[in-house]
Amino acid sequence: MKKTILIFTLIVLSTSLFAFPGQWFRDMIKKYRTSHGLETYDEMLYDIENTILSVSKETGIDPLLITSIVIVESEFRNVIGLYGELGMMQIKPETAAYVAKIYGINEPEEGWIRILWDYKLNIKIGTYYLKYLYDKFGNIVDAVKNYNGGIYKDIYAERIMQTYQKMLEVAALNEKNT
Repeated sequence: MKKTILIFTLIVLSTSLFAFPGQWFRDMIKKYRTSHGLETYDEMLYDIENTILSVSKETGIDPLLITSIVIVESEFRNVIGLYGELGMMQIKPETAAYVAKIYGINEPEEGWIRILWDYKLNIKIGTYYLKYLYDKFGNIVDAVKNYNGGIYKDIYAERIMQTYQKMLEVAALNEKNT
């Protein structure tokens, strides 16, 4: 576990060296969305990219880790999970309300159901939830395990960390090629 935390710390420090995001990132989002037959347009791709960067700066959570959670949870789709989780980061409305209260985020007029279709709010709430878990558990692996509270949380955390590692490799390769 200590090795994983050390690796994560080194990864986070090294991520700032990459030209994140960029065209490769937008192409990746487009690939995921179009593989599900979803319409994707340039404005949306830039919007998702900017949302992830913005909330990353607000929370201190690596944008590639945020992206990894979105990939594992929904592949950039606004979906409804089996247990009432909503949107790209699969957040339950009651979790959104709890996180919003802690971090002073205003509830939308429509209520927390809005996180289903408002990917900006969904990514913001999901990332703040991850920050809450990181602050609570003190390491990213336990935070990721508890992001999804199901019985397969160890497998889930491993998938996210593997996706994160791949994202770092892609970012490094793209940085090298620019």
